[in-house]
Amino acid sequence: KMINRWIVVVTLTGALPFALAVWLNVQQLTLLGADAAAWLWGYSAVIAAFLAGAQWGRSLQPLDLVSLLASNGFALVVFALALWLRTNTGVVLLEIVFAGLLFVDRRQLRLGLISTDYWHLRIGVTALVCSLLAIYAFVSATP
Repeated sequence: KMINRWIVVVTLTGALPFALAVWLNVQQLTLLGADAAAWLWGYSAVIAAFLAGAQWGRSLQPLDLVSLLASNGFALVVFALALWLRTNTGVVLLEIVFAGLLFVDRRQLRLGLISTDYWHLRIGVTALVCSLLAIYAFVSATP
């Protein structure tokens, strides 16, 4: 069964705030009183919590303790990074966390908890987000 096109649209649209953070960083602008770092870290915490919550929900029936613990652990790491390591190193670690969340989805695919189409969508949007994070870090490091 093909994934619903609205799921694809909403998922891809979810990457736009990361692109906005890159643009704000390049232009050295604020939007609605928030600078690029506020957009990046605030939205990263929201997305990590959202992904972890979805993974957590899927890991309950049948119980998959690895997904349950990993998804929550990754969400808490993003929260910690947003509080205490809002640096380029933190952005690189954020990329690793988003990749880790993707590996939780890979596990859930193997367990039959998500569809192949959703898995492919997650690969694409994670690659997009991690690319945007890399650009953000590069721009931040460039004088």
